[in-house]
Amino acid sequence: MKLSVIAPTYNEADNIVPLIQELETVLHGLDYEIVITDDNSPDQTWAIAQKIASINPHIRVLRRMSNRGLGSSVIDGFSVATGDVIACMDADLQHDPAILPAMLKSLVDGSDLVVGSRYVAGGSMGEWRWLRRIESRIATWMARWGVGIALCDPMSGYFMMRRDDFLRIRDNLNGRGFKILLEIAAALKPTHTCEVPYTFRIRVAGESKLSSKVVWAYLVQLFRLSRLGRLFPAEFIKFAIVGASGVIVNLGVMAAILHSTSYRDWRASALSSLAATVSNYVVNNSWTFRDRAHTGMTLVSRYIYYLLASLLGLAVTTGTFAVISWVIPRALRLTTGSELHTAVLLFLQLVAISAGTFSNYWLNRAITWPSNKVGQDVESPLAVRLPVDASSLPADWISSRNSEPGAPGSLPKA
Repeated sequence: MKLSVIAPTYNEADNIVPLIQELETVLHGLDYEIVITDDNSPDQTWAIAQKIASINPHIRVLRRMSNRGLGSSVIDGFSVATGDVIACMDADLQHDPAILPAMLKSLVDGSDLVVGSRYVAGGSMGEWRWLRRIESRIATWMARWGVGIALCDPMSGYFMMRRDDFLRIRDNLNGRGFKILLEIAAALKPTHTCEVPYTFRIRVAGESKLSSKVVWAYLVQLFRLSRLGRLFPAEFIKFAIVGASGVIVNLGVMAAILHSTSYRDWRASALSSLAATVSNYVVNNSWTFRDRAHTGMTLVSRYIYYLLASLLGLAVTTGTFAVISWVIPRALRLTTGSELHTAVLLFLQLVAISAGTFSNYWLNRAITWPSNKVGQDVESPLAVRLPVDASSLPADWISSRNSEPGAPGSLPKA
C-alpha cells in the first residue's frame, strides 16, 4: 500500500529540507512519495523542493500559480497523489512525522479517517503559551458543537485517509476553507475514526500564518458547515442583502423619475426595476461572487443570464403565492378582506418571496456565477522536475544523500 504525504507550503524555505529528511527517516522501508504543494512562495520554497526532486524520486512538487490558500492546496495535492493512502501535514515541523506509521496501521486496520491529535491521552500542545492554548480550546469547542464533528481535535491539520474516499467527496469540498479537515470530515461522515496522540512542536523557522484574516475565514467556514449555514449559505445571505439594497435603489430611481420626467405609468416602474437589476448584478459580481467575478465583455453576457434567472425567480415567487394563498386561507376559513386575512396574505407573500429568492440564488449560482473547480489553475498536474545544479543544495543535504550508496535519490557517483 503506497502512502502519499502532502505538505502544503508558503514561505517555508528554511523548513523544507529538514522536513524531507525527517520523513525519509520515518518512512524508510515503506512505499511512499512526498508531494510539496507550494503557493508560489516568494522565498522560493518551490525552487528548493524542485532541486531536491531532481535527485530524489520520492519527491514531487506542485507549484500553484493562483487559487492560493491552504485548503485548495491540500485538495490539489491529494488530487495529484498516486498513493492508495494520502496524508496531510504542515511543513513547519510542528507535526511530528514519527506517528505516520501508527496512523497508517490504524487506517489499514479499518479506520476511515485517522487524525494526529493533541487532545487525546498521550497528546500535548507542547510549549504553547496559555493564551494560545485557550484560543485553541475555544476554536475546537466551536468546531465540535457547531459542525457536529465527533473528534477530540477537529482543528488538526494532520490527518490520513484513503484516496478513494477523497475522490468520492472531492467535488463537495470547499477549497476556501481554512481547516480542510473540517470540510473532509463533514463531507465524508466517517464511520470509524481514530486519533493518534502526538506532541505539537514549536516552530523553528519561518512565520506563523495565523492572523485576524485567518480567524475570520475560520468563523465563516464554521458557519458554512453548521446546520444553519447549510440551510442558509453565507453566499445566500449576501445575495439576500444585495436584493434588499435593490429595493432601495428601485425606490430611489422611481422617485427621481417621478420628480424629473412626465412618466407616471409602467415605464417608470420598468426603468426603476431595470436600474435595480443592474445595481444588484454589479454588487453581487463584486461582493457575493467575487471569487469568480466577471470582467470585460463577460459582464454584459452574464448580465443577460442574471436577468433570465431573476425572471425565473419572479415566476417562482408568483407561482408560490398563487398556490399557498388559495389553499391556506380556505383551510383556515378566513373571511375575505378581514384584517386577519390581510395579515395572512402578507405573511404568505413573505414566504413566496423567500422561495423566489432561494431559487433566484441557486439559479444564478449555477448559471450566472458557476463555481470554479479546485485544481484547474495549477501549473502542472504532475511533478515539476527541472535540470539543476545539485551543488546549489545545502552541503549537509548532499552529504547525507551520498552517505549510503544506492540510497533512493542519492547523487550518482562520478
